[in-house]
Amino acid sequence: MTALMEKIRQERRSIAEEVTQLFRETQEFLSATKAHRQEEAKKQAQQLHQFHYDLETTTHKFLKETTKKRAAQAKAQAQFLRNFYQELEQTTQEFLAETAKDRAEKAEAQRQYLHQFRQDLFASIFGKF
Repeated sequence: MTALMEKIRQERRSIAEEVTQLFRETQEFLSATKAHRQEEAKKQAQQLHQFHYDLETTTHKFLKETTKKRAAQAKAQAQFLRNFYQELEQTTQEFLAETAKDRAEKAEAQRQYLHQFRQDLFASIFGKF
């Protein structure tokens, strides 16, 4: 019986040692996994920070270039509109001047025609003087 008890004690010790060994290995595994995950998280945080910085830099550069382009386009459009307005103003003035001259000439021709018509009418009615 003592031999059996001794055997049971040895098996218990062996089991306890195995449990202790498994516990140590598990703790080492968990510790290594935790360290690995922390390192990965640190790398991801650095990559994310770099991505954010690059995105802000690119966005700022894009907005700055877009602002310059839009300002140049607005300046060119303003110049085009000034030129267009000046040409329109000049064309309008020329048109109005020509129209006024045309009307004056037509009015003069009509006046002369009516004057002649009146003279001819009087002459036909009253005879020539």
